[in-house]
Amino acid sequence: MLGRFTSRRLQRASKKLDSIAAVRGRNMSSRIRAQSAVYLETGEPSKVLQVVDHQLVSPDELKGAQTVVRMLAAPVNPSDLNQIEGVYPVKGQFKAGIVDSVSAAVGGNEGVGEVIAVGPQSKLRPGDWVVPHSAGAFGTWATHAVVPETELVAIPAEWRQTGVRALDVASVKVNPSTAYRMLRDFAKLSRGDYVVQNGANSGVGRAVIQLARQIGVRTVNVVRDRENFDQLAEELHQLGADVVVRDKDLSDHAVQRRLRGLEGPVRLGFNCVGGRATL
Repeated sequence: MLGRFTSRRLQRASKKLDSIAAVRGRNMSSRIRAQSAVYLETGEPSKVLQVVDHQLVSPDELKGAQTVVRMLAAPVNPSDLNQIEGVYPVKGQFKAGIVDSVSAAVGGNEGVGEVIAVGPQSKLRPGDWVVPHSAGAFGTWATHAVVPETELVAIPAEWRQTGVRALDVASVKVNPSTAYRMLRDFAKLSRGDYVVQNGANSGVGRAVIQLARQIGVRTVNVVRDRENFDQLAEELHQLGADVVVRDKDLSDHAVQRRLRGLEGPVRLGFNCVGGRATL
């Protein structure tokens, strides 16, 4: 009797172990394969960056409000390179598990991704578009990432319905947000007022032009001289710029008369260059 009892227990235990092994096998096979641009130490980006293949957890293994995000687009900003160099105030998050047992950080602070799997407590849904909540929340130079929901901001579905592309959303957290705060935080602007800015063809400058036009504020835009100035000026005018001038022409009397004859007051100035260009 004891022998048969023990045999039956062993058989049941064996079947249970087979079941556990099968589940683990399915989990391993369903783990998401990802590629990420990582660095093991700070330094010159061209020397320390490398692309690695690695596996993320299976969607079945997600806990709490974890989400799996498939990145759609991620820009390269100067601040991203500064972070890799180790000179940016926001430091990269070095974690183990991406490159064997060595700590590594994934590059990139901005981008847009699509949620493809969620944990049991997440309020997000597969198909939602999301952007990082803040710089350094997670590395965006990757095909996929496992991210807590608290580190994500959902993009309104209406944006996609009106034709907004992933490339448009990918850089919304840095330059457009900066431009919006500059227009809102330093002066009370009214319709017809002017804002003057140098470096107007920068990412922030282009965002200032477009946002100012939306609120009825006009812009004077100063750019460095270049061979294709006429082409650049037309490009900025297409975005909504009212006046586009070269920095070298600011001392020209005809340009000065034009600026003195603006139809409204200049309420605000943005300097992103410094030095003589500001004077």
